[in-house]
Amino acid sequence: MDAERVEWFYGTFSRLHDLVYGPLFHQSRRYAVKVLKAGEGETILDVGVGTGLNLPHFPKNCQVIGIDFCEPMLARAKNRLSRRRLTNVTLLRMDAMQMTFPDNTFDAVFAGMLITTVSDPDRVISEIIRVCKPGGKIVMFNHFQNGNKFISTFEKVFSPIGKRLGFCPDLELGGVLEGKPLMVTEKKSVKPLNLWKVVTCINEKDVNGRGNGNGNRNGRGNAAAGFE
Repeated sequence: MDAERVEWFYGTFSRLHDLVYGPLFHQSRRYAVKVLKAGEGETILDVGVGTGLNLPHFPKNCQVIGIDFCEPMLARAKNRLSRRRLTNVTLLRMDAMQMTFPDNTFDAVFAGMLITTVSDPDRVISEIIRVCKPGGKIVMFNHFQNGNKFISTFEKVFSPIGKRLGFCPDLELGGVLEGKPLMVTEKKSVKPLNLWKVVTCINEKDVNGRGNGNGNRNGRGNAAAGFE
């Protein structure tokens, strides 16, 4: 998936985005944001903010920075801010693979339906880790490769078409997080059809931004065994 193709698809798709991802994912989206447990006065990054469907669920007493590379998506998000009077939110056009924020800017990071839509998931995860403070929480709400053999086979068959449309349906979570300084504390399957997951991680990099060497173990979620 190249960046231009992804931007074109989601720019074209922006008009239908809320119809497809609105009511169908509302309950799971609200749960995923709640898991972040954003505290009063904290600064939160919503990376891949899209049309802003996540934004009303964040507490009003924290500051939220939402970024997206797709201008039509951001335009709709700005309209949502105005309608909902969300004065604690700032929206910026920015590439998730090349964020301009300094290291350790955010207390927590939320990535909803993002990782499977970017051309380089590994780079995006590394950027999220960089801008998140040590010990900060990172929550991903996304579809990942299913553990069911029948479903995973379908995902692999559909993968070439999905990638042309800006979506990788067979991305494997363990591969994305391998070698990263992330402690997976929870993995929960959510609606629709329990095909999406909310993955909660703690950023275990040290104060200098370096990993702790346990990324391979933690990235595979071994510390969260039993959460399926």
